[in-house]
Amino acid sequence: MNVAILGTGKQSQVMAYLIENGYNSILAEPLNVAAYVSGYPNPSVVGDKAVLNFEQFAAFWRKGLIQKIIFPREVFFEAQKWALTYLRQNEIEMSEVLVAARLNQKFYPLEKFERDFERLHEFIDDFGAIKILGGEPLLNPEVSEFVKVCRKLYPATPLHVVTNAILLPKMPDEFFDTVRSCNAEICISFYPPMESKMPAIHKLLVEKNVNHVISSKIEFFNWRQTLKRNNDPERMFKLCGYTNCHNLCDGKIAACFLPFVTKYFNAYYGKNLPEDGALDLYDPNLTTEKLKAHLLKPFERCRYCTPPVTVEWSTIKNPSPMTDWVHD
Repeated sequence: MNVAILGTGKQSQVMAYLIENGYNSILAEPLNVAAYVSGYPNPSVVGDKAVLNFEQFAAFWRKGLIQKIIFPREVFFEAQKWALTYLRQNEIEMSEVLVAARLNQKFYPLEKFERDFERLHEFIDDFGAIKILGGEPLLNPEVSEFVKVCRKLYPATPLHVVTNAILLPKMPDEFFDTVRSCNAEICISFYPPMESKMPAIHKLLVEKNVNHVISSKIEFFNWRQTLKRNNDPERMFKLCGYTNCHNLCDGKIAACFLPFVTKYFNAYYGKNLPEDGALDLYDPNLTTEKLKAHLLKPFERCRYCTPPVTVEWSTIKNPSPMTDWVHD
């Protein structure tokens, strides 16, 4: 089956890679990624694939030369504007969904996580990737077991443990053995305080023979939160850099992490920002369609988000002023 992928950016290219190097090994009918589709087809070629404009794609589709279009999650909203025009129906064969199992200072109980993940698996049988995030996930003494649960339920899904790397030299061999045996990957967020230690961290991971990737040095931070209510939550949702990472926590799932952490902000600063947005996975009336629809629509908390404001990265203060988190 010939398919096209909407967009030419990183997420679209990652989707093409996942199909060609992962999904095709388990699909009954392998997919041939024939082209990318973009409203701005410049460049005209990405890698070894042509970039079609919408009219060109529609012509190929009508002739049956391309049978499906795949919408990566990050570009789904822009796709909605033209999908019905050219496709008559919104056919989404796959979409990249990232689920973050949040392991913060109040650790997600392993048994509860496994039960919640099994429940999620009843509705969603594959993801583009799974990321185990924090806080700092390596603080959790059972982090290896979380990796095993994820791999057991989703044996073919790319699996990442995202860390700031501070604790990596202290991790037991059992952790690295688990990462290796589960074909997981350690993803390091490279913050400035770790600059002098990063060569040794890299050497350690090579010696442990585990898959790993180190980000470029993170020297800037984006403010996205405000106390001023906006009148266009849909626009904020579409612009948001967080809603491409769906979060699982305590039996609920949300488009981003804010439904789960706003309560801590409110308690610390005595505020009353909305804490909505999470969907109960154990709702007896829940269906796959309802779950997916929920993750693609804004909620009240989005009214207190803004387009990103870039500032230099720095550590938070103690006590932490609100300006560490929000801006006017």
